[in-house]
Amino acid sequence: MLISIPQLLQSPIARKLTLSIVVFSSLITLLTTAYQLVSDYQNDVSRIDRVFSNIEAVNLEVLAASIWVIDEHLIDTQLHGLSQLPDINYISIRDDTNQEWHFGEYRETAIIEKQYPLIYTNNEHIPVGTLIIQADLNIIYDRLYDKAILILLSNAIKTFLVAGFILFLVWFNVTKHLRQLSQYCQDISLDHDFMPLNFNRKPQHDEFSLVADAVNTMQQQIRGSYQALHLSKVDLQHALEDRDRLLSLERSYKDDLARQVKEQTKELEQSLQMLKRTQQVLVEKEKMAALGGLVSGVAHEINTPIGICLTAASSQLSHIEELIKLIHSDDATLEQINGILEQYQQSSQLIVSNITRASYLIQQFKSIAAEQSHEKNTVFNLSHLLRDITDSSLMIFSPLDVEITTNLDEKLQLNSNASLLSQAITNVVSNAFLHAFKDVPQAKVHINVVTEPGGVHIEIQNNGAAIPDDIVEHIFEPFFTTARHKGGVGLGLAAAFNAVTKMKGNISYVATSPLGGPMFVISVPT
Repeated sequence: MLISIPQLLQSPIARKLTLSIVVFSSLITLLTTAYQLVSDYQNDVSRIDRVFSNIEAVNLEVLAASIWVIDEHLIDTQLHGLSQLPDINYISIRDDTNQEWHFGEYRETAIIEKQYPLIYTNNEHIPVGTLIIQADLNIIYDRLYDKAILILLSNAIKTFLVAGFILFLVWFNVTKHLRQLSQYCQDISLDHDFMPLNFNRKPQHDEFSLVADAVNTMQQQIRGSYQALHLSKVDLQHALEDRDRLLSLERSYKDDLARQVKEQTKELEQSLQMLKRTQQVLVEKEKMAALGGLVSGVAHEINTPIGICLTAASSQLSHIEELIKLIHSDDATLEQINGILEQYQQSSQLIVSNITRASYLIQQFKSIAAEQSHEKNTVFNLSHLLRDITDSSLMIFSPLDVEITTNLDEKLQLNSNASLLSQAITNVVSNAFLHAFKDVPQAKVHINVVTEPGGVHIEIQNNGAAIPDDIVEHIFEPFFTTARHKGGVGLGLAAAFNAVTKMKGNISYVATSPLGGPMFVISVPT
């Protein structure tokens, strides 16, 4: 079979393979050629060095003797002989009187030059001149250039011959069969009879025989699948007819379902309205229950001092009546009058103290009421405010030995409600003084201020006892106290919570703190 060059070059695989072989072979050729040329150049330079070494060993003494006796004929003869050495292009002798004998043309580039002093030896060493020798490198360059051209041409011819042979082998053994496989796959049609794939070559077991078997098996499977698909198509048509009947039934069911959903939705809306009304009623009942608890707490706390005042006032009336009777009697003594006056004084003191307590309760109740004063925000120094609070707390609870420390920037300025913030901090600190330091040898309170963009966190820590878990959730409720038998009314933390809330902040309780005891954190915006 005749094969043309265009047929061989039509295969992209063959072209890529041939190009890879040519490039790789060319690279190897260039490397080996460069290595061989460098080696030859080094050998030539070594040979010139040996020539110079021979001249130095053999001719220097003879030339020195010739110059000593000034034998020009012998000098010319020796120069001519040295110039005949390989690669020597110039040789010159200059004596100590600057007389010069030379042979050849002096060059300044592409040379190797050596200078040797000429010394005449006759019982002593006498310098008589200088020998200059030049070796021409252009001869070496030309020889290396010719050799490189020859090597590259021979290797190029060899490379292209090998590449052409490989290109032919690839086409004959691979590309031809791939084209046959491509044409066979394009001609496959399920409408025609099955024709197995057979490559035009001698029967043999290799990759192409495996490909032919795989293609033939795949085509048989596809044809079987096509027959099954045709049968499925028929079944699908029957299924579509059944689906149309089911859709008509489904539409009727949907209409009934929509009607039922509409009716149930209407019933649910009515139920929702009833639930909303019930919710409103429950909310109102919850509000009334909370208000009733608050009012009963207030009434209980205020009724006690008022009842004591009423009892004391009634006692004063009886004391006055006794005093009047005693004054009008003839046997009245000064001791009896003084006794009645002392009882009257005690009743008056009892009235004053209980009225003061009732006033205090009313003020505390007002502090948590919704109608508390609406003071405007002001700019104040937080360090000064805390100092005033700690000083007043130490003064009020002077019997207790408590160490109070603060940690904050002394120049920190806040734009907030100073009155509400002072009330909140004071109530939290007072709560610690009243409840936290039982059985604590060295009571400590530490106030740490943490600032962040848009707000400030005031951490009020102590080393006392923590609040029991079962009452933590009630500590901010009005009139909730565990020390009612000691005079507590349960308005301190409630007032603090209300004040912080009015400042659009929040207050939280933490059971443990770096100081060892509990901690309250007051967070307010700035």
